[in-house]
Amino acid sequence: MANVTEEQDLKALYNSSGLGAVIQQLQSDLGKSERITLHIAVTGESGTGKSTLVNAVQGIGDGEPGAAPTGETRMEPTMYQYPNKDMVKIWDLPGIGTPNFQASDYLERIKFERYDFFSILSVTRFTENDLFLAKEIQQRKKTFYFVRSKIDQDLESDKRREKSRYDENKTLEKLRNASVESLKKGGIESPQVFLMSGRNLEKFDFEKLQEVLEGDLPALKRRAFLLSLSNITSSIIEKKKEVKMGEIWKVALVSAAVAALPIVGLFNGFNISRLVHWLTSCRTHFGLDDHSLRKMAESAGKTREEIKSAVKSTFGTEVSEKNVEKGLEEIENKEHVIYRFLKYVPFLGAAFSAKISYTSSSTLLETAVWEMAEDSKRVLKKTFPLSD
Repeated sequence: MANVTEEQDLKALYNSSGLGAVIQQLQSDLGKSERITLHIAVTGESGTGKSTLVNAVQGIGDGEPGAAPTGETRMEPTMYQYPNKDMVKIWDLPGIGTPNFQASDYLERIKFERYDFFSILSVTRFTENDLFLAKEIQQRKKTFYFVRSKIDQDLESDKRREKSRYDENKTLEKLRNASVESLKKGGIESPQVFLMSGRNLEKFDFEKLQEVLEGDLPALKRRAFLLSLSNITSSIIEKKKEVKMGEIWKVALVSAAVAALPIVGLFNGFNISRLVHWLTSCRTHFGLDDHSLRKMAESAGKTREEIKSAVKSTFGTEVSEKNVEKGLEEIENKEHVIYRFLKYVPFLGAAFSAKISYTSSSTLLETAVWEMAEDSKRVLKKTFPLSD
C-alpha cells in the first residue's frame, strides 16, 4: 500500500488539480521506476575472475553469446547488459595500474561519475592499487565493495592440504579475516569483504552482498538491482515478489481513477493494456518467459519443456489480453449485482465503477504475482533439485 507521504501528496494533488492530474502522476511514477538504470562497475587486476563474475550475475555462461570474454586484458570499459532487462548495466573495467590505465588518472579515464557503485575484485590479496582506488572512490562519496573472488579454488586447495582436518566454515572465516586485516593495515576503515565464486554464485557471500546493496542503494536503484537478479535462490524470488506486491496499489489506483472518468469506452482498453504490460514485466522478472526458461534448461542440461512443466499458473504460462479480461470478469462477477448494474450508469455509477476496478485489478495482480513467484520457485527446484 501507499505510505503516508505518498497518500498525502496524492490527496493534495487531487484537491488542487483534479483526478486527471492524479492519473498522470501515478503513470509517471510507474514509468520512472521502469526507466531507471543502475550502472555497476567491476574492476580488479587481470585474472581476478571479473568476466566470469560479470557473466554469472547476468545468468549466462562463459563463452555464450553476449558473455564477457574471459582471459583477455581490457583496454576500455566494456558494458554488458542483462538479457531482456535494460535496467542494469554491468561495466567490466580495465585494471588499475596497467600501462594504459595509470592510477593517477584512472578515475577520469573510466568516467567515474557514470557508475553507481564499484566492486573491487582480488584473488589472493588486495594490492596497493586496489587500496588507492578504494580511497579515491571514498573521497568522492561513492560506494565500493571488496570481493575476494574464486573462493572455491581456495577451498579446494585448503581441502587438499588439510585433508581430514578440513573445515569449510573455518577456512572461509580465516580467508575473510586475513583480507579484512590486510585492508585495515592499508588504511581502509571498517572494510567489508565478500567471498564469492563466479562458478557458484548462489554460494558463499553473494546473498550477503545483495542485502548490503539493498540497504545502500536509493529506492528506485534498489528496485532495479533486485528485479534484475537471476532467480538462483528462493530468497531472491521472495524479494522480487515483495517489490512487485508493493507496486500493485499504484497500478490498481490508475485503473480506478480512469474508471471514474465519465468518458465512454476509455476504461476497458486502457486498463487491459496497462495490466498486460505490467504482468508481462512480472513474468520476465520471475524468469518465466521463453528466453529465461531456455537459459535455465541449458544450464541444467535439460530441455525447455522439462523446465516449463514446473510453470502452473495462468499468467506464468501466458500473458494476454484475453487472459486478463477473463480474470477481471471472474472477479467482478463475485461483486454484488447492483454494483455491476450501477457502473454502467453515467456519473451515478462512477464511484461504484472505480471501487470495482480497484478491487478487481488489485485482486488479479496480487494473485498473479503470488502464483508467478511460486512458479519461479518450482522452476528453480526443477533446474537445481538441491537448491534452497
